[in-house]
Amino acid sequence: MNPGKKNRRDYLSLNAIEPHDGTLTCEIQISYDRLQYISKRGKGHAMECAYILPAILCAPTAIFEGLRNDEDEDHQGYGWRCYCGIPVQAYRVDGTLRTPYPNQVYLIFVNDEHVAYNWRWEKADPNDSRLPIDHKIRFRKQLL
Repeated sequence: MNPGKKNRRDYLSLNAIEPHDGTLTCEIQISYDRLQYISKRGKGHAMECAYILPAILCAPTAIFEGLRNDEDEDHQGYGWRCYCGIPVQAYRVDGTLRTPYPNQVYLIFVNDEHVAYNWRWEKADPNDSRLPIDHKIRFRKQLL
């Protein structure tokens, strides 16, 4: 076994919608190293990982494939999909609940190895508040 290569025990697995058939058969992974890094940024970020990520992956408002922006790309793999949604709640830095940010959507970026490598709030499209701004030029195609 390659000592530098991560295995499945190094990741947390979450179910996600497979856009081609609508089932929860797509498995998305998050590295425990990334989770530890996120937890150091504040309790609110940890709460997003625990509650918002699984909710968006299971019930997205849209799924895009093919990232066109370099800043959205994963440095360890190729950007593959972006899951988009509007959570029912958000979290302050201290971890307390708040209402979702107005006119924003939550994006989860996944690489071609099914690893979620980035997630964040972004401005919503003014013409369709369920989608991120500039979605038509940021992504190659919309799957859902």
